[in-house]
Amino acid sequence: MATRRYRSANEGTATFINMDLNLRVMIEPRGFIRIIQLVMSIFAFATTADFETVATMEIKCKEYEKDVQYKFGYPFKLGKNELRVPEKCGNTSVITFKTYTFPFDFSSNAEFFVASGVLTLMYTSGIIFIYVFMHRLYTTNPMTPVVDLLATVILSIFWFAGSCAWAQGVSDVKYYTNPSNLFHDIDICMDDAQTCSTKSPGNFASLNVSLIFGFGNCMLWISSLWFVYKETSFHQQVQPPAMLPQMGQQQAPPMQDQDLGNKMGGQYEY
Repeated sequence: MATRRYRSANEGTATFINMDLNLRVMIEPRGFIRIIQLVMSIFAFATTADFETVATMEIKCKEYEKDVQYKFGYPFKLGKNELRVPEKCGNTSVITFKTYTFPFDFSSNAEFFVASGVLTLMYTSGIIFIYVFMHRLYTTNPMTPVVDLLATVILSIFWFAGSCAWAQGVSDVKYYTNPSNLFHDIDICMDDAQTCSTKSPGNFASLNVSLIFGFGNCMLWISSLWFVYKETSFHQQVQPPAMLPQMGQQQAPPMQDQDLGNKMGGQYEY
């Protein structure tokens, strides 16, 4: 605990401000896990919110060949992403394009996953501040560890539900943005199946990494429940009170060895 002294210029009296600083909690499991949770939450939502890729299809006509790119990313509202494809094959000096939009929306899963990461970042920053600079409040106020435990339970549920939902969302994004699954909606590809082919489905490495961090966060939050629970009053062992003799009754004096021997039909020999 560090003590700093400030003197008032007007009154000339000394004022003492005690700073309840405790850095030791950061090397304990409870504090150390919070630091890991803070870092992993940043990686989890950053790899999702910054995602952007391009799927490429190849159009091969007798008269020309052209690569068509379909660009998409977070928040995966694919109805806002346009795909411009040549309208038809034929002997023409000017290629005319047709614009397509697809009614796919995977934003709810992605945004819930990102929201879990942002909430984790905010909460872990705040609770680490309390661990370090307000340690006395955490140890003397029984409600503070209970609130910490409840928040840990809620965020554990958020990470489990968000990671499972986002795993399904990533699978859906990969499937519905693959050019081979879009050909049946594109006129030039329906005219001749040999005209269109998939050149690149896009790079989804960032989303795969986000799922790893998502389920990693889920495991971290569930494992941290025990260390937070130990700080609550629920974990304290309450010793039962000693049995007292009732009023009006006298406690029998301890039996001597000789008396015990007489009652058992003999005496002890020494």
